[in-house]
Amino acid sequence: MIESIYSEVTGCGHNVVLLHGWGMHGGLWGKFNRLLAEDCQTHAVDLPGYGFSQKTENEFTLDAVAEAVEEYIKKLERPVSLIGWSLGGLITLKILQRENIPLEKIVLIATTPSFTKKQDWQHAMDQSVFNDFYTGLELDYKKTLKRFLSLQTRGSDLAREDLRELNKQLNSRGEPDINVLKKGLNILSESDLRNINENKTPAMIVLGEKDTLVPLAVKDEFKKMFNTIEQLILEKTGHAPFISKPEICAENIKNFINEK
Repeated sequence: MIESIYSEVTGCGHNVVLLHGWGMHGGLWGKFNRLLAEDCQTHAVDLPGYGFSQKTENEFTLDAVAEAVEEYIKKLERPVSLIGWSLGGLITLKILQRENIPLEKIVLIATTPSFTKKQDWQHAMDQSVFNDFYTGLELDYKKTLKRFLSLQTRGSDLAREDLRELNKQLNSRGEPDINVLKKGLNILSESDLRNINENKTPAMIVLGEKDTLVPLAVKDEFKKMFNTIEQLILEKTGHAPFISKPEICAENIKNFINEK
């Protein structure tokens, strides 16, 4: 349902919809979004159940969230590019897989088609990490969210500054819904979208060299998934490169989105 999606619309130009990560909201994009909006019209959405958005009427699954975003995009009635960070990247890949709406281009920031290790997929985290976070949500969700944010900034040269920015934004749009957080963890731990093969949508991946959640090795998997793909690897950067280095991210992504 379109009513479930809140969005901050900024700038003018090509429509770019930004999908945030787990536990956060659209306000997180901050300076990166402002820089992007100098040449694009950005739609920084709050995913269903996050920030100012209502819960989706359906079960909080990857398909249900993808459908809610698709409904929002259909209302724009103009070509759209998608930028997804972490969980938002998984949703972007799911929308691509569903093929219900056309997308001009996609940008995947600190994203992997599968966040958990499998027998044939070692470029990921152990399932036990997600199990620990799930248990932590039951015991003390605030502490668990802060621990997750700390994990995202680990490895960055600007870890302290990045963590300060993430913590500042965390509850700026109200307290999160614990059930939505749990369902989001399920999506992260259970999804495997490696079956997208040689997609023709132009894609760009942005990875942090020191990311402890998404290793650089995923770039080779993405090469198999897309016919056309550009890569931006940011040195000494963790899981939130658009916060660590907003100018570099925005400039490269704008060039990619606006090139013919």
